[in-house]
Amino acid sequence: MSWDDIKNSDGLEYKQYKPNKKDDWFRKTIYSSKDIYKFRITQKYRCFGYRDMDKFFILRFEIDHKKSDKG
Repeated sequence: MSWDDIKNSDGLEYKQYKPNKKDDWFRKTIYSSKDIYKFRITQKYRCFGYRDMDKFFILRFEIDHKKSDKG
């Protein structure tokens, strides 16, 4: 898949992670200046990371949706 395919995929729900400050996992980390994105791996799992050119760097996985649903 190309990055355009990934962005347009309804199944992956690839989108920017935009939480409030209280719920931001990456605030006060070395990644706070990065644009963090999230996408669906399965119904249960979400993946968080950032893109640098054509590479996606995974920072975190989530299984309970407590953070991904807030951003």
